[in-house]
Amino acid sequence: MITCKGNLALLSTAHTSLLIRADERQPKLLYLGKKLTGAWENASLIAPEYDGTGFEAPCSLFSPWGGTDFREPSLLIRAEDGSVAADFCLRSFGEAERTKPNGLPVSYGEDSCLRLAYGEKRLGLTLVLEFTPYEDSDTYSCLTFLTNERGEGVTIEEFASLQLELWGKDFSFTTFDGAWACERQRHTRPLNGGKCENASYTGSSSAFHNPFTLLTRPGMAVGVNLVYSGNHRTIAESDDSGRTRLITGINPFNFAWKLEKGETFFAPEAVFSFGHSDREVGLHMRKFVQEHIVRGVWKKRARPVLVNNWEGTYFSFTRERILNIARAAKEAGAELFVLDDGWFGRRDTDTTSLGDWTDYEEKTGGIASLADEVRAMGLSFGIWMEPEMISEESELYGAHPEWAMKIPGRAPVEMRHQLMLDLTSPAVQDYIVESVSKVLTQTKAAYLKWDYNRHMTDTFGQAVGGEYYHRYILGLYAVMERLTAAFPEVLFEGCASGGARFDLGILCYSPQIWTSDNTDARERIAIQAGTAAAYPQSTMGAHVSASPNHQTGNASALSVRFAVAAGGVLGYECDLSALPEEERAAIKEQIAFYKQYRETMQFGTYYSLGDVSGEWAGYITVSPEKDTAVATVAVLKKRTGVQNVRAYLRGLDEGALYRVSVREGAGVKEIGLSTGGLLMAGLRLDGIFDEQDARSANPVFTRMFVLQKL
Repeated sequence: MITCKGNLALLSTAHTSLLIRADERQPKLLYLGKKLTGAWENASLIAPEYDGTGFEAPCSLFSPWGGTDFREPSLLIRAEDGSVAADFCLRSFGEAERTKPNGLPVSYGEDSCLRLAYGEKRLGLTLVLEFTPYEDSDTYSCLTFLTNERGEGVTIEEFASLQLELWGKDFSFTTFDGAWACERQRHTRPLNGGKCENASYTGSSSAFHNPFTLLTRPGMAVGVNLVYSGNHRTIAESDDSGRTRLITGINPFNFAWKLEKGETFFAPEAVFSFGHSDREVGLHMRKFVQEHIVRGVWKKRARPVLVNNWEGTYFSFTRERILNIARAAKEAGAELFVLDDGWFGRRDTDTTSLGDWTDYEEKTGGIASLADEVRAMGLSFGIWMEPEMISEESELYGAHPEWAMKIPGRAPVEMRHQLMLDLTSPAVQDYIVESVSKVLTQTKAAYLKWDYNRHMTDTFGQAVGGEYYHRYILGLYAVMERLTAAFPEVLFEGCASGGARFDLGILCYSPQIWTSDNTDARERIAIQAGTAAAYPQSTMGAHVSASPNHQTGNASALSVRFAVAAGGVLGYECDLSALPEEERAAIKEQIAFYKQYRETMQFGTYYSLGDVSGEWAGYITVSPEKDTAVATVAVLKKRTGVQNVRAYLRGLDEGALYRVSVREGAGVKEIGLSTGGLLMAGLRLDGIFDEQDARSANPVFTRMFVLQKL
């Protein structure tokens, strides 16, 4: 809801409000917090203060470089004469229809916004900020763009998507960082009058630093994120005037965009949410992603249980072996078989054939007939591709070496023996669309795993200099837009060496993303908890794999691996046909259990439980009516002599009576009745220290609970 009176605008969601004042020079953030229900028109008592030199110290929503503010700017423009000072004045202010940006995905579901337009007379520029409240998820979006109306060309050197300024400097800055196989580990540091940064320099949103960022203090949290898949940066800076500035947007590193007369540059859309805690912000963000980012036929459609052959075979497979795995998958109750890397070109190792998306018939026996035979078993067929990459040992490289991202006269940096294609080139974009379309048509695939296995180096191609990184992402979105429009029924799963591109931009095209290449149950608890801080469980691909684990060497019981993987979109990544009959029977029961509660587990309200750095952790998913819930509790540290561990559940109906059952063997066993309030006050984990689990190296002990309201 948007209400404007005078130069004030109140944007409200179900439980929060954003109060903005459109001043002559800058829009001011007067309030972000719990929903305002009374009169708000007279905001003089929360108007900006003045600093020690007599200058106003407002909480601004943008800050161009060139005045008396010497903190990090949200906008830095270099004119043709070399000057960088800009002075914007208010032109218009009010409710308006949302603008649709060129080339960038944005959130959807609301048609109107608060639009503030500011003009820079000397340079002939117009700056527009559009704020949209999403009532159902207590979240706001901000779309910012700059138009060169009539002046000479200017160069944008820094352009943030969003600037928020909040009173107080005793905030903590929380980021979700890591690397390959340990993505989105939570890190929190005090701001305390300093400056903190969360940024990617890899060309993608990266496994190193996810764009989601939290600013917290006791009783208050603000989360920000970007609908973007490229280099990003979020900065929090506090000052002695008692303010903290939070800026997020494209990373200005190696960024310089020439804006000619008549052109408009759109910054990626930013989203933000207020809550009384980081957990509350997480609830808002997950609902926002589910309702306003994920789209298409798979938005609310139950995700299939899949079996992927990668860790079961790697590159060494035959048609017969693939069909044996598919038969075992069908017998276990899986719904989708995915053929991973190695089916194309002469792909027997990772040194060759990327870009040659033609059937390796000696291995597949004919990819189209293989897919038909899998479907004849009653399974859907899915396939793996890595469309953005090229091998130097490939037919494509021989025909078009200029399509590779490679600086002339310089030996390129290789990662995983591959180079990247130059997606700034329309010819390359067309080739990718044609290649992927041909494979999807030939195999009639219902699912495509889209991989991206290296970082961006040697940036050179159609666009060079400070525009390359962003133009690459625009090229990627153009390709994905064409493909998802042409194949609306296909379930696209994003992947980037696991979770190196887990962001809102990719989720606009891929309803789910492979969370991490690390499938070790112990490691996955932390990875999935960090991911779920901002992204719903229906977007997190999570597989049961072999034990000992191929990435870590840790061993864990099959029940433990399932309990953890069930916290996302369940799959199995192993050779099911080679497993002992006892394990195959257990997997069949696991899949049946997951299907029974799939709607709640994939689309229910998700809460992380415990602390991944503490004694126990886990998750609970609760149906919208709070009549069904499924919880997994994992004890990570067993202390000698201590048998009584308690888990504190969340999200239940406090006054309702629940039947509590524990999953054991081939079914569930009722263990008692309790109210939601008591269960949230502490559930005793009797019998969790399983002897079988204890025989594993570095054991994790799990229990899965089903709660049904009576």
